Amino acid sequence: MKKLFFYVLGALFLFASCQSDELESDALVQENDVILMKAIEAYSNYQSKTDWSQASKSPNANQVTKKWTMHYSTGTVAVVPNPDACGDFDAPNLELQIDGYGRGSLFGNFTFTNRACFDPELGFLSDLLGVGTTAAGDQFYFVLESSIPDPEPNDNFVTQRWNIRGGSEGGRFERASGWLEIYGDNTQSGSVFVGWGEFTY
Repeated sequence: MKKLFFYVLGALFLFASCQSDELESDALVQENDVILMKAIEAYSNYQSKTDWSQASKSPNANQVTKKWTMHYSTGTVAVVPNPDACGDFDAPNLELQIDGYGRGSLFGNFTFTNRACFDPELGFLSDLLGVGTTAAGDQFYFVLESSIPDPEPNDNFVTQRWNIRGGSEGGRFERASGWLEIYGDNTQSGSVFVGWGEFTY
C-alpha cells in the first residue's frame, strides 16, 4: 500500500511539472509570434532612412542597362536576437532576417538574405539591406526603398521597390545600380513575389 501511495504521488508530481513547462513554452511561442507580427507590420510600412536622391554613382559604372524580370522569389521570415549585428542599438538587439531563393531573367537562379535591426516598439532601427547571390557566385547588394500596400482594403499584398547598390569586389556587379519592384504577400513566410526592373552593370 505504501508503494502504491508513492507511485501515485510521483505521477501527480510529474503531471504538475509537465503542465508548468507546457504553459511556459506556449507563452514563449506566443511572445515570439507577437514580435514577428510587429516586424512584418513594420516591413509593410517601411520607409528608408537614406535620402537616395543624394546618392552618387561611380563614373565608371553604367556600362550596360538591361530589363530584369524576377519570375519568382520566396523566403522565410524570422526575428532573432543578434547583439553582434545590432549591438549599436539599445536592447533587445533583435534582427529581422529574411532568407530565400528565386529565379530571374538575367542570371537564372539566385539566393538572397535581407537583414535589418528591429525593435518591437520602435520598428526598424536600420535600413533593410539585402545580398543576392547568383548560381555563378556573383553577388549584388540592394536596399529596400519603400513598401506600398495594395489599394484593396482587404488585401495583404504590397509593392516593394528595392534599389541596387553595387556588388562583390572584382565581381560582375561590383558597380551595379538599378531598381527592382516586386509584388506579393509579405504577411507570411513562404509567399511568392514576382518582379520587374532595370539592372545596370
